Amino acid sequence: MGIAHEPWLLWFSCILSGLGGTLFDPPRTALVVKLIRPSQRGRFFSLLMMQDSAGAVIGALLGSWLLQYDFRLVCLVGAVLFILCAGFNAWLLPAWKLSTVKAPVREGLSRVLADKRFVTYVLTLTGYYMLAVQVMLMLPIMVNDIAGSPAAVKWMYAIEASLSLTLLYPIARWSEKRFRLEHRLMVGLVCMSLSLLPMGMVSNLQQLFSLICTFYIGSIIAEPARETLGASLADARARGSYMGFSRLGLAFGGALGYAGGGWLFDAGKASNQPELPWMMLALIGLMTFFALAWQFSHKRAQARLLEPGA
Repeated sequence: MGIAHEPWLLWFSCILSGLGGTLFDPPRTALVVKLIRPSQRGRFFSLLMMQDSAGAVIGALLGSWLLQYDFRLVCLVGAVLFILCAGFNAWLLPAWKLSTVKAPVREGLSRVLADKRFVTYVLTLTGYYMLAVQVMLMLPIMVNDIAGSPAAVKWMYAIEASLSLTLLYPIARWSEKRFRLEHRLMVGLVCMSLSLLPMGMVSNLQQLFSLICTFYIGSIIAEPARETLGASLADARARGSYMGFSRLGLAFGGALGYAGGGWLFDAGKASNQPELPWMMLALIGLMTFFALAWQFSHKRAQARLLEPGA
């Protein structure tokens, strides 16, 4: 990216970046499923997400500081950090096998596609991810527009890191013994959706940051539950395939959230209706909530019918 002076080279570097994430993230999640007991996965995913949040904020602050000197320096430092991380992984992590049986890629994918419950769950999460990616698109734009300076965006990410580091693990510990995973996911999704609904009508940073805090709290409730729920639905015979396929919702939701959200934001400004994109996103979030509610209530109804004596 640092040497890209033509669009095709930038696109190629973005493809490589996406491929790297695709190769890295599903095996990490699959290793968690393999090595961590089911009763402890929710807490472990919470710790991982706290680490991710802290790393993202530190990275953003480091990148912002380096950006004042040269964009190529940002890319160089990022590349060195990734190479160091790869070296530590190669050095410290044993060569674990993710699945209980050795199977070709096609067989693993066929096993996933035959699991209608898992496929439905993954595709339903497209709506959730359409909301989640706005942390990187429309929310920073709103902060910049109201503050009049991009410098205020760093406070938004500082709020995210502070809430994640202080609330993510305690909320996960408190709720895991009281609520089902799907209920936690749906409550967080509703919280995120309702926080976006009035977003286009705010007029100052205090109101905006209050809504952003509510959005982050919803994400803090939903994220560990979403990750743990996906892991619990995976077949041990093809963990890698399941975890890889589980990122399809992120791929669809990210593409639709970035492209559609950006288009709606521009359309709302052009038509003097700034609340338009936020109302649409809130509607998508509520539709996703009802889809998840139907999916899991339908699963429980089927389970009751299969019980002896039912």
